[in-house]
Amino acid sequence: MDKDSVMYLLMDMRVNGILDRILEKDEEYQEIARKSGEYLDRLEAMELPQEARSLIDKHSCEQNALGARYGALAYLLGFSDCVELMAKPFHFSSVHKKTS
Repeated sequence: MDKDSVMYLLMDMRVNGILDRILEKDEEYQEIARKSGEYLDRLEAMELPQEARSLIDKHSCEQNALGARYGALAYLLGFSDCVELMAKPFHFSSVHKKTS
């Protein structure tokens, strides 16, 4: 999908504008962030060699990028599904059958 498309621009506006405010209030998100901070504190306390810390950091960054990309693509898929549903007339003929 073209990164200059309307859907990408809309996603950027919504995610970077509104989502941050939602995340500040979301208890589950805040709990995950707290746990992550605890794990980071424990890793730092281990005083690992620079090479090990660098490898852990690179792995963590790639995992974060992977999750972010997954979330972005899931958002775009959901949004395009909504657009498709709104663009097509919904027919009840196969869902709602008359009973005699």
